[in-house]
Amino acid sequence: MPTEDPLHPMRRALLLEDDEVDCRAIKRALGRSPIPFKCDHVRLLAEVLEIEGIEQYDIILTDMNLPDSDGLNTITSLMGIVGSTPIVVLSGTDDDRIALEAVHAGAQDYIPKQYISDAGLINRTLIHAMERHQLRQGLESTRDRARYLAHYDQCTNLPNRLLFLDRIYQAVMLAQRAKDTFALFFVDLDRFKHVNDTIGHNAGDEVLRTVGKRMKALVRDNDTVARYGGDEFVVILQLSSDDEAMKRLAERMIKSINEPIQYGHHQCTVGASIGIASYPDDGASTEDLMKNADMAMYEAKNRGRNQVRFFSRELYDRKSRSLSIENALREALCAPEKHFELHYQPRVDLISGEIRSVEALIRWPHATLGLVPPDQFIPLAEDLGLIEQIDRWVLKTACQKALQWQPYEANIRIGVNISGRSFNFQDFVNDVVKPLLKQYGIKGDCLEIEITEGVLLVDTQQVLNQMRALKSLGFSLAIDDFGTGFSSLNYLNRFPIDTLKIDGSFICDQYSSKSEQALLKAIIALGNALDMNIVAECVETAAQKHYLANLQCHEGQGYYWHKPSKDWSPNNRNPKTQNAQLG
Repeated sequence: MPTEDPLHPMRRALLLEDDEVDCRAIKRALGRSPIPFKCDHVRLLAEVLEIEGIEQYDIILTDMNLPDSDGLNTITSLMGIVGSTPIVVLSGTDDDRIALEAVHAGAQDYIPKQYISDAGLINRTLIHAMERHQLRQGLESTRDRARYLAHYDQCTNLPNRLLFLDRIYQAVMLAQRAKDTFALFFVDLDRFKHVNDTIGHNAGDEVLRTVGKRMKALVRDNDTVARYGGDEFVVILQLSSDDEAMKRLAERMIKSINEPIQYGHHQCTVGASIGIASYPDDGASTEDLMKNADMAMYEAKNRGRNQVRFFSRELYDRKSRSLSIENALREALCAPEKHFELHYQPRVDLISGEIRSVEALIRWPHATLGLVPPDQFIPLAEDLGLIEQIDRWVLKTACQKALQWQPYEANIRIGVNISGRSFNFQDFVNDVVKPLLKQYGIKGDCLEIEITEGVLLVDTQQVLNQMRALKSLGFSLAIDDFGTGFSSLNYLNRFPIDTLKIDGSFICDQYSSKSEQALLKAIIALGNALDMNIVAECVETAAQKHYLANLQCHEGQGYYWHKPSKDWSPNNRNPKTQNAQLG
């Protein structure tokens, strides 16, 4: 028996040969090989099935024709038994063609039997066969790795976007044929960016891995949990049509995701917003299904996060309208004077009935969308970063109107709503306000700037500087929709505010509940204590007007006197206004 050399380790060969002469010749050749072989011998293909640990062999030599198998059947059967172990075929002088076919079928090489006594040839053939086999295995491993990297997310080891798209396409095809249903969850993590920004991206990766495992543990083996990208995951739930069951599952996912995730000394906590769409009711194609599940997910996010929302036709119609408004808004801002209008609503002295100021309210009549309410397009403009363009147009148009009204000598101040984004722009006064005053030759005392309570909370020093600059130009300052924000009494006392406009939701009369009356009394008393002008918004009845006057509210604004109108001017006052004190 050959001794094992550390530089040339022993190789194990299995020989399938029923001819004893050929068997001895091959064994002698292997014995003279510079690389030692330990050769085991069997006569029948069936004997291979009885060998335990067939994978121990480095190479297999086989005659094409055995007592229990012949031709290509020998090779195909043997490959089914030995798996990936390389095979070299021993061919007789009259079956070289079949031997070549065996190579094409998966054998590594073949040796004509007339050369089986040539130890050099035998050695080279076997060594080359094993090397080719190793090379092929390496290439296959590389291809397998490449396929894995192409289809699986390296961070979570979940299917990635590419594999998910293939699986949802297959799910649609199968559901179409079987007339089945399935559901798609779009899952977006809440506060994930906060983890990345405060603890680091390694912590973020650990969060993603943990969330993926938690979600996968909640679904069945035939369902798919995939990382779609960033902090988004998707789930394909096969044969799912029960909305209540899907909602319970989604809520369990949110609860599981909310559990703290330990990373070193840190505890990372994230939430999740989940949108659900079902095939085929919510989309008959992969594109529609994904779009609608995504839409439902953003609706969940907008509703306060850690929420579950199902896609619905109502949601689709609302989002479609929102998209139409967005496109129309961008177009309108190219020439705002052709699309927008300012309507004016007076503020009336509750005792004398005098009008000393009006509020400029933007209106957008659209040819196909109809009259688009401000509460639809103003928040959208803020989200899109377009609100400053609207603010500038409103302020410019108000300046034009103030100039037009100067001949009436009515000293009416125009109130203009300015967004927090514009107001907190450092150069708002120098770059926007002053040039407009100069362009139209008016003074600041023609205008009042109205801001909401939320503006006071952003950068108090910047807000204070801005207010002082506006006051130095003669502007009056008002807090609009007071009571709906989160300002404190300290803020109200600190800033040079002239007017407090009480939000319409607080307006009541003597017939209202005690709690409603108490809130209104408190707000009016607060404003008077701070020596502010108090204006009640959304006054609609004489009872409200009288009650407000008795509480020492100074002015009122609402449909009781005037609806907002683009045609209002100081010389066409409503007769009701002139006799308000008699109302």
